[in-house]
Amino acid sequence: MRKARDMPKIVDHDARRRHIAEAVHRVIHDKGMESVSLREVAAEAGMSMGTVQYYVTTKDQMLLLALEHFRIWIGTRVAAVAARESTPLDLLRETVLELLPLDDERSYLNRVGLAFQASSVVAGDQAAAIRLGLPHLLSFLSEQIRAAQAAGQLAAHLDADKEASILYAFAQGIVNATLVGHYTPKEVVAALDYHLARLRAG
Repeated sequence: MRKARDMPKIVDHDARRRHIAEAVHRVIHDKGMESVSLREVAAEAGMSMGTVQYYVTTKDQMLLLALEHFRIWIGTRVAAVAARESTPLDLLRETVLELLPLDDERSYLNRVGLAFQASSVVAGDQAAAIRLGLPHLLSFLSEQIRAAQAAGQLAAHLDADKEASILYAFAQGIVNATLVGHYTPKEVVAALDYHLARLRAG
């Protein structure tokens, strides 16, 4: 029988990829997108360059890995909202609020997200990755609007798809101004509630 010290080490490759992605997020948040490099991320992750390069060999590959895990991060947070909210309108409202920088964690998420959006304007592979994820979010918002209409919470005449796009545009448009301190979290919540009140049935 082989001794424990002689057994091959089992490596969780998914966990290592996630660890690298999270290190990229931290570098982006703390130092900016321009500071992302294989060496910088390896140092942040506490890994050797060789270990990082086993999973990604270029900066572009590393950013795509980090962007994919960023999308998973958002999806997980939205799923958590769905698990605790009971009515379609509550779910719609809380989902939009989850996308906004209303506390430290969501501010962190939004700073990283803004960096990826800015980078994707000139990086076609990142833009393609963002385009893959956005329809899922818009579809989710549209579904909640339709469910709220069916429940009599929102006006029946609304175009759910267009309203979903407007809500997404609202969220994206107010993020930067909130991060730089132009709007307080309380003002952001009030603005969303004002908009949703105009969509209510009756």
